[in-house]
Amino acid sequence: MFSLSTLLRICTLAAVATATLDPCTSNTKGKYPANPSCSPSKTSKAIQAAECAYNTRVSGTQTFAVFETDHQYDSSHGAPYGTCQAYTCTAPTDSELTAGEDYWTFYWSDDGEDSGVGTTCIKSPDDGTCGCENSDGTFVYGGSDCS
Repeated sequence: MFSLSTLLRICTLAAVATATLDPCTSNTKGKYPANPSCSPSKTSKAIQAAECAYNTRVSGTQTFAVFETDHQYDSSHGAPYGTCQAYTCTAPTDSELTAGEDYWTFYWSDDGEDSGVGTTCIKSPDDGTCGCENSDGTFVYGGSDCS
């Protein structure tokens, strides 16, 4: 039987395969677009909120991403974990967002309520050490220049 850490690593490897280090520039915590103007270009499950904020997940120009917390992983290193949906259409304005405590919207523009990524660092699912992951899923302890 797989441990939770092993399952998270497998899910992360699958989700990160197309991720590129390119941190968002603003964010809005506790809100999400209930009716985005397009369908997500990529959906990644069981990943850290930090991965959603620090990496783009599409081959085109990602404009925003919506993260929804999955509470089954609350006690795991790197939590919160959840589902990240990446979009390439026009980002929603604040008036187009709906309140939801389990959501976080990340923007690759200044459309968010707060500047920067808003999360902590990407963490190792094994021990919580900060780092980054290369596109092949290799975690680089202390790294900040993954590709």
